[in-house]
Amino acid sequence: MEKKRKVIQVYALIVCIVAIITFIISVSILVSSIIDRSDPLYSSCYSKTDLSSFENFKMDKLGSFKENQTYMPSDQELRNAYEAAKEEKIKRVLHNTLNSIVVTSILILICLILYFTHWWMIKKYGKDEEIPAVASP
Repeated sequence: MEKKRKVIQVYALIVCIVAIITFIISVSILVSSIIDRSDPLYSSCYSKTDLSSFENFKMDKLGSFKENQTYMPSDQELRNAYEAAKEEKIKRVLHNTLNSIVVTSILILICLILYFTHWWMIKKYGKDEEIPAVASP
């Protein structure tokens, strides 16, 4: 009986430790997603092109056209491409961050449930329960 109680306590302790580690990682992902959602143009992990300003976008695009000088887009064409790329990035960042927020929130909830139920198990099986002695006649 004592061995079974110790195995249950070790199992519950391992689950609690894993839940704590997962909780910490999930909270950091959640905070990062909330920050990215607040200003989608400046989130760095969703696009390779710098869309912080039209001038930066223009320089990036004109730099890629120097290799092939047969076609140079006009400022209006670049502006239209910049606006389209900016709208697409905003939509992508908002979608990805919402997805991340929902998934990590569910994961945090699961971690909390696992932690508290297994902590309760540690406490329940950790008590030294007295076994009633049989009275001898």
